[in-house]
Amino acid sequence: MELYIYSPDIELQGIIDGYSSLRWRRRFFEPGEFELHCPASDGNIALLQEGNIIHRLDRQEAGIIEGISIATTDTGGDEIMVTGRMGSSMLSQRIIKPTINFSGTVEDAMRKVVSDNAITARPIPHLVLGDTIGLATTCAFQATYKTALTVCEKLAKAALLGFKMRLDVLNKQWVFEVYNGVDRSVTQTERPFVLFSKEYGNINGSTYTRDCTGYANYAYVAGQGEGDGRVIVEIDRTNGEPLRELWVDARDLQQAEGQTDADYQAQLRQRGFEKLAEVNRSESFSAAAVDTGNFAYLTDWDLGDIVSFECWGIRLDQRITEVEEVDEGGVVTVTPTCGSPLPETLNLGDDY
Repeated sequence: MELYIYSPDIELQGIIDGYSSLRWRRRFFEPGEFELHCPASDGNIALLQEGNIIHRLDRQEAGIIEGISIATTDTGGDEIMVTGRMGSSMLSQRIIKPTINFSGTVEDAMRKVVSDNAITARPIPHLVLGDTIGLATTCAFQATYKTALTVCEKLAKAALLGFKMRLDVLNKQWVFEVYNGVDRSVTQTERPFVLFSKEYGNINGSTYTRDCTGYANYAYVAGQGEGDGRVIVEIDRTNGEPLRELWVDARDLQQAEGQTDADYQAQLRQRGFEKLAEVNRSESFSAAAVDTGNFAYLTDWDLGDIVSFECWGIRLDQRITEVEEVDEGGVVTVTPTCGSPLPETLNLGDDY
């Protein structure tokens, strides 16, 4: 596979076609990441510089080099390793200011966050908005002095939508887009289903995890005011389950001048949805997918799609939230993760 290396201004610098390892990790709710190992030749060192872009012709996402390491290997050769994240990580470089008060669709909300703080004002070079696709999920929120990436991630997780920055080499642009996957689970009948199972012979090395540490399904969201005069809204997502309560201090959300009580309470509810999404029960399947003729990666299923995993008598019909592609010496392994992966760091605090 050839890797095309571009400058931050999306000018082609060269091509790398000889590497020992490439890990390409795509994520639905947040920027993906990559790790590349190749010989530390003069040419490779010149190409693999901080801020340069690694582009694959077979993927819409592109990675930005953030970390560089050069070392002598056990075999005596010199190797350069570079790491980084996909283009949407650039949103972490912009703080939301002034305050955004928003009510409308989540798609429009994320587009406004990006446009107001990374295009119209303090523009990220070459960043533009892509076309809208008319996603109907709505939200109401107030945000200020948080990174644009943090707010987009919270909105995405609460609404179960993905976002990305697609590299448009021809027009020298990063294109911000919100998107949704397709339901391909065995429970739907509108299209052919996708099932990963040992019976179908299309997975290896399955792992199932379930964890309810910190899980909550009912939130009390407290806004402005003191004592009995404090504005509190309640979010009930028990759905018949035992009650597990969460307190959300949202005092930073203040009712704006002229804002109706209903709109203010909608903003508090949105904060509650986001916090409940952060402490959701973790349940996931992950497995190395065997690219068979029945369900081919990128043809029959992709990141963001809802599919079915079945193993050990357990079936999970969930969204593919991560896909890790590893190319080791020309042998490619694709590992999808379906469901809600265990958080790398469990944070029960209020970070607003």
